[in-house]
Amino acid sequence: MTDVLIVGAGPTGLTLACDLTRRGVACRIIEQAATPAAGSRGFTLKPRSLEALDDLGVADRILAAGDVRGWLRFHLGTEPLFDLRLPPAPADPSRPYPNTVALPQWRTESILRDRLAEFGGKVEFGRRLTGFDAGDEGVTATLEDGERLHARYLVAADGGRSLVRRTLGLPFSGSTAEDTRALIADVRIDGLDRGSGTHLWVSADGHMLVARPIPHADTWQVVTSLEPGDEGDLGTLRHALTTRTGRDLQVYDPAWLSTWRYNLRMVERYRVGRVLLAGDAAHVHSPFGGHGMNTGIQDAYNLGWKLALVIQGAARPELLDSYEAERLPVAREILADSDRRMKGMVPPRVVRPLVRLILKSVMARQQRRTRHDHPVYRTGPLTRHLTGSHGRVRAGDVAPDAPVMLDGSEHRLSELLRGPHFTALAFGVAPDLADPRVRAYTVVRPGRAGLADTSGHLHRVYGGREGTTVLIRPDGYVGLMADSPAALADYLERL
Repeated sequence: MTDVLIVGAGPTGLTLACDLTRRGVACRIIEQAATPAAGSRGFTLKPRSLEALDDLGVADRILAAGDVRGWLRFHLGTEPLFDLRLPPAPADPSRPYPNTVALPQWRTESILRDRLAEFGGKVEFGRRLTGFDAGDEGVTATLEDGERLHARYLVAADGGRSLVRRTLGLPFSGSTAEDTRALIADVRIDGLDRGSGTHLWVSADGHMLVARPIPHADTWQVVTSLEPGDEGDLGTLRHALTTRTGRDLQVYDPAWLSTWRYNLRMVERYRVGRVLLAGDAAHVHSPFGGHGMNTGIQDAYNLGWKLALVIQGAARPELLDSYEAERLPVAREILADSDRRMKGMVPPRVVRPLVRLILKSVMARQQRRTRHDHPVYRTGPLTRHLTGSHGRVRAGDVAPDAPVMLDGSEHRLSELLRGPHFTALAFGVAPDLADPRVRAYTVVRPGRAGLADTSGHLHRVYGGREGTTVLIRPDGYVGLMADSPAALADYLERL
């Protein structure tokens, strides 16, 4: 028997497998495809996802393989309307990853597979799940080759057509726009300027075409809306590029083509006993806003530490209910946001200068907002705020980073947070705590013994008065803020 069976080896399943394996939890990750996926699909990694991937030890690889330039050239019809070039934001003491990173999904998956191998795990390709039985003691899964796999928990990361979700009989509530389809492809294009970044064409009849260069390659990801009856093939793509851009572009060497239908759907339950859902198995939506891959990674990062604590006997099984309580509201917000963004991409029939002013302003604002896209759990069941608002951070927020001195050398707080543990920060008072799940630090002003906040930043953002105590969860969220270290033991006991 294994501890966790993960069905699906996309970014969601791989993130969970990496997190569990590094925590010493035995897991198997199966994928029905015979080989790794080749398509670019999800293309944007957001700052919060980068923070999670930093904890897993791969953020530097992601940055090296991707592109942080937010360049866009917008065309209304065949004519350029405006260029939008937001320079990369500089890192600040609070956020080490202030920018989104453009990176094709196949590359993200490759980096995560390599990291999983370093932790001692591997993806089992060509293993198709055909059914499972779940009971109070665990799950028995049947694979197409006849093997029966026994696991304490099963996590469905098997995408929008999830067999696990359908077997459970969970409604996938929402809508499907049958006439709203798009073709997505990775191709070579001659005649298009890569230096301009992403190109977006919007026609008067509401059709769209997006072409964005794939970093460190000579290929492009192209997404184009389809007319009713259009085939999802290279001929259709060539015709769309010619007619919607007004240019004689040469398109060839397709590495991957796929069609997409506009779905806006989600489940209302993320856990059914020993079975949990994550990523597209739990929610699907439009690609606008770049939420898809990021939401799956963050689902897995929220779930991983909770599963590990329960399996290791360090927390009660009820802790797993907090996964749904925290992540389901996030999915609702994301579905609404992606729908708004998609509808907002089709401009009304107004005077062109007005379109230029409105769209450029709106799109710049959206890009800036995406850089600060950090879901919060302020009303979640694991959130306790037992102090006045002395700083700008509240329980349920992502813990801001800061420079600190420890044992005479400078570190980042994020370095101390890495790993499977909780982190307690007690300002000026040493916590009386002996808990193997927690690393505790007394935060002092420079020049005194302990964890020295070299810039005073920790005190400012956390409101670090004498006695203020902060407990940061393994996923980097603040779980507890209190005026006294005595609240720590009570919080941990509730787990």
